[in-house]
Amino acid sequence: MKKFTLIAFIFGIALGYLIFIGLDELSTQKALKQQTGEHGHTGTEHMHERREVTSLTIPTLDLNVYPDTKSGYNIHLITDNFTWTPERVNTDPIENEGHAHIYINDEKVARIYGPWFHLDDHHLVPGGPNSMRITLNGNDHAEWSVEGNTIEVISEL
Repeated sequence: MKKFTLIAFIFGIALGYLIFIGLDELSTQKALKQQTGEHGHTGTEHMHERREVTSLTIPTLDLNVYPDTKSGYNIHLITDNFTWTPERVNTDPIENEGHAHIYINDEKVARIYGPWFHLDDHHLVPGGPNSMRITLNGNDHAEWSVEGNTIEVISEL
């Protein structure tokens, strides 16, 4: 009987250890999923769900980039059929309005609430190249899209 108790005790410790390791692994995986794709974020990239534009007036996005003589770039966003509504951020979406998100080298660096934005050098890799992606987003941060394609502009700096 003592031999059986000792074996059961050792088996219980081993099983407890395996369960602990498994739970720790699940916890690690859960934390990783929160930082990666499951919640719309990947290590360096911050993605949002897409929302289809259903109206006949589809927003457009273009840009002009001007080097700033002191630091970085001044970016001018040119939109049609889009209304900037910073006062309604984090509210229900209204078609063809919202704000923009700017990503540098696949990392979200800011929200943009109007047609002009200054991009500081500290967001850029010195000597480049640096990729810039700007998306039009609804008040709820979903990316406006047409036929599954995000309304965005991509440029190299």
